Amino acid sequence: MRLISAKIIDKTHLELSQPIAAEPGATIEISIPDDADEMRDWRELARHNALTAYADEDSVYDEL
Repeated sequence: MRLISAKIIDKTHLELSQPIAAEPGATIEISIPDDADEMRDWRELARHNALTAYADEDSVYDEL
């Protein structure tokens, strides 16, 4: 699986940032993050708890 970005042209059209190996008319699947993403809280807690594993002098990890 590759992750690429796409510009929204209108409500039904996207412009890919790079070509894909698919023929015209082929069906692909895309994933669009939802503002009410059910995993958002879990990811935020995981990020916070991961940072607590480092000592204060390990400031290189403060920007994660």
